[in-house]
Amino acid sequence: MEGKSILFLDEAVKEPAPFDSSDPFNLRVINVTVGTQQFLQRLGVWSEVEKMRSHLYTKIQCWETRSRQAISFDAEPMGYIVENNVLEEATNTVLSRAHNVETRRGERVAKLTLPQDDIGGPVSLDLDSGERHTANLVVGADGANSMVRRTLDVPVVSWKYGQHGVVCVLQGDPGTSPMDTAYQRFLPGGPIALLPLGNGGLYSLVWSCSTSMAQELTEMDGEEFVGRVNAALHAEPRSSGVVAAMDNIWEGLGLLHETPHSPNIAELVGPRAKFPLGFSNSARYVGPRVALVGDAAHRVHPLAGQGANIGYRGVRELVSAIESSPEVDIGDYRVLNKYETKQQRLAVPMLAFIDAIQRLYGVSAEPVVALRSKGVGIINLMKPLKHVFMEGARS
Repeated sequence: MEGKSILFLDEAVKEPAPFDSSDPFNLRVINVTVGTQQFLQRLGVWSEVEKMRSHLYTKIQCWETRSRQAISFDAEPMGYIVENNVLEEATNTVLSRAHNVETRRGERVAKLTLPQDDIGGPVSLDLDSGERHTANLVVGADGANSMVRRTLDVPVVSWKYGQHGVVCVLQGDPGTSPMDTAYQRFLPGGPIALLPLGNGGLYSLVWSCSTSMAQELTEMDGEEFVGRVNAALHAEPRSSGVVAAMDNIWEGLGLLHETPHSPNIAELVGPRAKFPLGFSNSARYVGPRVALVGDAAHRVHPLAGQGANIGYRGVRELVSAIESSPEVDIGDYRVLNKYETKQQRLAVPMLAFIDAIQRLYGVSAEPVVALRSKGVGIINLMKPLKHVFMEGARS
């Protein structure tokens, strides 16, 4: 983005506290895919992350409670687990070095005035402070309740899952805690995931469950909570009827994947938190001299760990659209339409797939359980098809 003057507005008044390796792990972590890592490397952000803290993992193990079928993915690397505050500080460090970027903290946009059409003049931004700025392009990265998106007045498809995600840091038993593997088990009420943090067997937990259960899990004492986590991870699969019969046939043929041996959790490390889960997708990602990225454009269930990565892909596509059209204005509708087309082709199928998986594993009817479990088994056996899914998760 050389040659462009950039004003970065952040509503947060205070700059985050500097990273300290002796600090406890942040509750908010991000599964950074290989594609996202390469993009951050290009920007200079990843080298700053490496000065702080991240963890590479090479395997994913997935299984459920109603069947003995399981699936695993292996790659070097599969991805990286990075704390949100580490990524934020690394990004801020790079921004502070950019001679064409001005960062303003504690600034809120009170009013956004858009041009009447795609070929009109610049956007006007009126700040709470009384200042007015104009811009050839406004990038709305202001979250699921985006003020920029509301100003565009575009339809949004959205719903709540009636679930919360419970997050915390857990200590695994030293002998049962391989730090190269991420685990996810689909429970009747929602998936539970362990993401390896390294550092002597620490894991980040993300447990999607009903709102009432999330309240219960965050209020019970630590020892009881650890017991619930271990029970959720280690309970034997309860297959019956057609599902059990099919599992037995596959086992007899030597086709049944071994049930993952998830780590045993020893203790809770630090506090717990919960956040509501939902889905949203804006009908348009662009408007007159405006582009939406991240949660402002789309939001998805955390079960696949792809929400932030879909957002980063959007940033990649926007940068690519701008850089590939140096002959036109940065906010020209041709640039923005190129971005929107590419990002919707990437994001919408992924959003739909993740939502479908969430709904599929929420069904307990035996025919559905039988079909999904055998589907998992077939994918696990067909290496080319499995490779397609794996590369999608890494991109």
